[in-house]
Formats: sequence, structure tokens, C-alpha cells
Amino acid sequence: MKLRLSALLACVACGVTSVAWAQMMTSATGPNLESMSYGLAGISPHNGPVGAKLGEGALFHAALGADVGYDSNVFYQQTPTGAAVAHVTPAVDLSNGERDGSMPDGVFYDLGASLTYREYLSGGDEVRKLRAFNPSLGGLLRVSSRQTVSFSLSDSFARSQDPPYSPGAAVITHDRNLGSAELKVAPGGGRIQLLLRYNNVLDLYEGLPYTNSNNVGNEGVLDLSWRWLPKTAFFMQVAQGAVTYLRPTSTGIASYPLKVTAGLRGLLTEKLGLNLAAGYTNAFYAAGGSNPSGFGNVVLVGEILYNMTLTSKAGLGYRHDFQNSPFVGNFYNLDAVYAALREYIGGRVATAAYARFENRGYQGQQLTQARTDQVVIAGITADYVIQRVFYIGVGYTLTLARTNNTDAAASGGVDYTKHLVVGRLGVVY
Repeated sequence: MKLRLSALLACVACGVTSVAWAQMMTSATGPNLESMSYGLAGISPHNGPVGAKLGEGALFHAALGADVGYDSNVFYQQTPTGAAVAHVTPAVDLSNGERDGSMPDGVFYDLGASLTYREYLSGGDEVRKLRAFNPSLGGLLRVSSRQTVSFSLSDSFARSQDPPYSPGAAVITHDRNLGSAELKVAPGGGRIQLLLRYNNVLDLYEGLPYTNSNNVGNEGVLDLSWRWLPKTAFFMQVAQGAVTYLRPTSTGIASYPLKVTAGLRGLLTEKLGLNLAAGYTNAFYAAGGSNPSGFGNVVLVGEILYNMTLTSKAGLGYRHDFQNSPFVGNFYNLDAVYAALREYIGGRVATAAYARFENRGYQGQQLTQARTDQVVIAGITADYVIQRVFYIGVGYTLTLARTNNTDAAASGGVDYTKHLVVGRLGVVY
């Protein structure tokens, strides 16, 4: 039970800063190292150490966490405005899984919800009015037959209210819903596996000028893999998407992104995991848009995960791709390097460190000048576990952005550095 709690607490990087990531589709495969490198905000009670059995087919988890700290740059400005900030996050989870995280054959379900309340404890009126409630909801239903055939339906919704890029401007309110349907077939012992998935992503912003970027994305994914070693497979994946904008006056341009990749993924040894892929991609923007070209049409992914011990994990990764950009130009070419380390010490202390660097080269006919941004997110957390269900800890996050953009008023891009330091405590049941 303690190892489950350690995995949970190592992921709880409360106070991770909000960054306006561009809308992206969800056809990632292989080890989930990229999510490790972002750091994870909030508290999830799923697979907690105790839980309450509500009958044969229901296990209930709950959590309550709070943190207090200092945000050095509330408005992401070159000349920063700092303020003390506090968050309180209750969360619940209901599933028919086991306390060790295992899922039953047949029907499996998992429902979760959380609500983060943010309050700025210092600063002027333009800071204090940024108090917000940010809810999230999610659900998964899976029907399987001894892992030979499985069908899953899932949906997740999150609402965020983030500070604007200048004092007095409208709060950036973003509603995002992701729904998926997935069919997985693995006949003959699973050596060959076929996966079909449909994703629907709805991105809605409130208030001008953000509503011009409201969009809906649809994506179909075909993934075929052949297990070469017991836990290692060659795969080929084709993902076709369609991104359309909801406002007739939108400055966004519809696109039909295609991604074709092939590679190797899985565990080479009990401790070493790899995810290697390369392929072709294009955006196919409608009239008035510009498409990736040259090296921008290449997808490259290289990730390595190393489980040093039962309680220690490290990873390093690189990705070259392009991402649709609803705010600046049409898209940006992306090069990202990311790393993460998790360690559980002495049965009581859970630590995590993570870092990510991105180089974004924006392109599009709407740009009045070439624009390149560099973004760094890095952080470290440490939590001490008390009586299996209580914890107390600290966290630090650095967010740094540099850009050659000189038209910051028009597109919201500036150079800034942001530090966030928090102390936290909570209970997970």
C-alpha cells in the first residue's frame, strides 16, 4: 500500500504554473514520460492507500490538499508583480478497481472529480480579484475479455481561469473537453495488436479576443503493433484529424492534420523501456493557411525510461513535431527535450524532479514577422508521509519564456520568468 501512496505523492507537484499550451491532438504512444516532465498539478485520490469499500464492486477514494506559497510573477510580465497565493483542492474517485491499482476483467469503471480553489493573499485589487474555482471531471468505462478484446469510452472536462498577460485585462477562462472511444483487439496471445481510437477535443474560451480561437478537433487513430520480444513491439500508427473553428469571424483556419509514424516501444529489459518513432506529418490547412514544409514534415520521438529500483524511476526524451496554434500564426514547429526523476526514500519521503525545454518556431500567413519562442518548465517536490494517509511537503516550479517577438501587445508574447514556491499538506484516503 505504501508504494501506491508514494507513486501518488511523487506526482503531486502542487503549484505548477499555467502555460498557454497550443491545442494539440492526443495520439501519443509509448511510455508516458512527457506527462512526467510537465509535473502534475492537483491531488488525485485514485489508487490511494486505503479507500472505502462500498460493496463488492465499488471502491471510494477521497483527498483534501492545501498549499500556501508565493508567486513571483502573477501576470507573466517582464516587470513582475508578485503575490502570496493559496490553493485548496478536494477530490474524489469511485471505481471497481482494487486498492493495488489492478483492473478486473469484464466491466471496469472509474469516475473522478476535483475542485481547486485559488486565493491570492496579497497584492492590489487587480491581483486579489483573480480568485477562482477550477473544476475537473472524468470518467472511464472499459469492457474487456481477458485482454483479448476491449472497448473503452472515456471523457474528461476541465475548466481553468488563469491570470491574463497584463493587469486589468480579462481573465483567460478556458473550458476543455476530451472524449474518446477505443477498440483494442489482441488475438493469438497478443503478439499482434490492433487499436482503433476516436478522439474529440472541444476547446472553448470565454470573452474576446479569446473566443476567436474556439475550436473543435476530431481525430481517428489506427495503431498496429507486432510484439517482437515479450514486452517489446514494433508499431505503425496513422492519425488523421480535423480542426475547425466555431466563430464565423475566427482568425483560425481549418486544418486536417495527418501523422504517420512507425517505431519500437516497450521494455527491452525489466528496467529499461524505450519509445522510438519516426514518420511524416502535415497540417493541410484550408485556403489562407500555410503548411509545414521541409524538416517540419518530419516526426521524431526518442524516449528512454529506466526503473533503477522498485521505488526509483528516471526518464529522458526528445520530440520533434508541429502543433496547431489557434492564437499565433497557424502552427509552430516544435523541438522539445524533457526529463524526470522520481524517488521514494526510506518508506516516508516521496520526491520528484522534472524539466522541459521547448523551442517553438511559429509560422503562418497572419504573422507580420518570424517568431521563435523558447520555454522552460522545471521543478522539484518533496513530501513526507505520515501514517500512510497524511502528507506534508514543499514544491518549487520555474517557468521561463523568451521570444524574439516585438509585437507583444498584439499577440501576448513576452519575455518573463516566474518562480512559484509552496508548502503543502493533505490527506489521501
